[in-house]
Amino acid sequence: MEPYCIILASGILPFGSIFIEMYFIFTSFWAYKIYYVYGFMLLVFLILAVVTVCVTIVATYFLLNSEDYRWQWTSFLAGASSSIYVYIYAMYYFLFKTKMYGMFQTAFYFGYMALFSMGLGIMCGTFGYVGTQAFVRKIYSHKID
Repeated sequence: MEPYCIILASGILPFGSIFIEMYFIFTSFWAYKIYYVYGFMLLVFLILAVVTVCVTIVATYFLLNSEDYRWQWTSFLAGASSSIYVYIYAMYYFLFKTKMYGMFQTAFYFGYMALFSMGLGIMCGTFGYVGTQAFVRKIYSHKID
């Protein structure tokens, strides 16, 4: 597969692990509801980190298996690609769950969601890159006992 196909496909599973919780977070932020299950959010965050690392390692293994040695940016972007799906979900949430209208509210909402998605992408991309770097160093380490 081409790296861009691997990158886009790698974001589906991490997003799938958090999309239910995204509804509650968006509702607490945009509909002024009180969010009180921080322990569950921590658990979802840990699941997101583990799933992102595992999916990115598998994606990088596909690249290395096809003898493509340029895995660094692909591993970062594979981890970060879940933020694309989060932004698409934010569009869905805006259209069907909020009652916002007007230019200011729309610009405010999509601006903040773009910042949130970029931050999430940088965080998940870093998780993916660090996990993949440890994996690549481990499989290519040469130890003679």
